[in-house]
Amino acid sequence: MEETIEKYLTDKFKTKLHNSPRVRFFRHFVELESLINKITTSESPPKRSIKGQLYCLNNILEECQMLARKQSLSLPTVLSPSKFQISRTLDKIKQELHQIIANSQENFPLLPQRLEASRRSSRWVDPPRVHGLENEVVTLEKMLLQPGKSSDSFQAIAIIGMSGVGKTTLAQLVYTKEEVKTQFLPRIWVSLSPQPNMAANPREAIVKKLLACLGVETDIISSIENHGLRGLLYALHLQLLGKRYLIVLDDLWDSNPWHDNDAWDGLPKGYGGSVVITSRSEKVANIMSREDNVLHLQPHKNPEICWCIFKDEVEKDGEELDDDNIDKLKPEVEKKSAGLALAAKVMGEIFYEKRKAKEVSEHGEIHPQES
Repeated sequence: MEETIEKYLTDKFKTKLHNSPRVRFFRHFVELESLINKITTSESPPKRSIKGQLYCLNNILEECQMLARKQSLSLPTVLSPSKFQISRTLDKIKQELHQIIANSQENFPLLPQRLEASRRSSRWVDPPRVHGLENEVVTLEKMLLQPGKSSDSFQAIAIIGMSGVGKTTLAQLVYTKEEVKTQFLPRIWVSLSPQPNMAANPREAIVKKLLACLGVETDIISSIENHGLRGLLYALHLQLLGKRYLIVLDDLWDSNPWHDNDAWDGLPKGYGGSVVITSRSEKVANIMSREDNVLHLQPHKNPEICWCIFKDEVEKDGEELDDDNIDKLKPEVEKKSAGLALAAKVMGEIFYEKRKAKEVSEHGEIHPQES
């Protein structure tokens, strides 16, 4: 019943706001509408009803529309509420809605934004704190170092899966293994997450990154750039000729035209070189590598894996979770992480930061006058 009333009041507010002439404070009403949408579409249901705020908003909107009609007819407005009163009431509703949103995200606020920021940061992993990828590490390592692999061959391996599933982590684990370091020289890691400076000529930007990683000086790359993509690829070929190299292209998007035509133009073949790409796109993987050289990563089915990742992040300073916290948090972590390692890690970071902030506040370690 409560939800039905809220939906009715929400629809009534939106209809009156957008299907009537614009009123004073329109921008404020639109901002409040955005907050209402955030609450009503949230995966975490709010702990408080917003029925009272919706009643008040509908009344204020009607008052503003009445004021607009009076002004258009040059009628006196002595008994109407002042602009100051309306503004103050709208600000109060705005604060209340923000508080409701904050309470509904009590443990893990702004998770999607934090996920994206963490995904793009490409921090190197700490192997002991990685869970659930043991089999995949063995598989990828064998693909790179398999005994039957001829030392003069070339291969491209693709790791694909949805964002946050662990593609970059898997590639990093194998890239840093001593056996891999011994077999491949040079080893080059290039992150290809969308960047403004790559938008115009993404393929050239990738080759320039590879040359920079190989130690080619910036002014030399700039002079080669005058010869276009062909010149850059030729320079890359000369740098890698005769070497058993390993290149990782991390987070290759479908919009990157690297995989047009011959994906590996410029890379010398016949010296045992290998390329590993990580991508969310199966199309990219199929174009750039053979079917038997594609690793598909799926979200973890065992919820304990994400819980272990969360706990590692929360307890990184040695302070363990108590039983009450475990009973409260474990079901929420398992549900919200949805089997994605990155989601569990970010949730752990958020909880750790909140706990530390609370400790600082309670012990008075930071004083306003000192800042």
